[in-house]
Amino acid sequence: MSTSEDNSPLKITWYERAGDWVKKNQGDIALIAGFVLVALVSYGVGYLTAPGAPKNPLIIENPQANISEAVAGENAFQTASQQGSEKGLIVASKNSKIYHWPWCAPAKKIKPENEIWFASEAEAQASGRTRCGDFEKLAPAGY
Repeated sequence: MSTSEDNSPLKITWYERAGDWVKKNQGDIALIAGFVLVALVSYGVGYLTAPGAPKNPLIIENPQANISEAVAGENAFQTASQQGSEKGLIVASKNSKIYHWPWCAPAKKIKPENEIWFASEAEAQASGRTRCGDFEKLAPAGY
């Protein structure tokens, strides 16, 4: 430990210690900073050049047409379901004993020539079919 002229020890501040450490490790710090910079630039270029999902605008034609009908009825779900599909409310395949909501993923895979439509769940059950596993989870509000 070095001393000054009056024999008192010199105090080294943390700024001086940090500065000494930076001077000793200057090459390693530059290398790490270079890697980080290259990684950030690569990520940015990849993000900017990646194809995004197509953004198709939602176009509402004649917005007042069905609003009054949907609000007027006591059961808005029933009115909406009657407007939604002229084929029926529930769909099944000729080759299966399970019925689905039309927006259910397995229902979308049914070929049009194999679709069987039902006006109600009771009608689908009367045909000997059972609910799909996600039937309750995918049910519309108020069902």
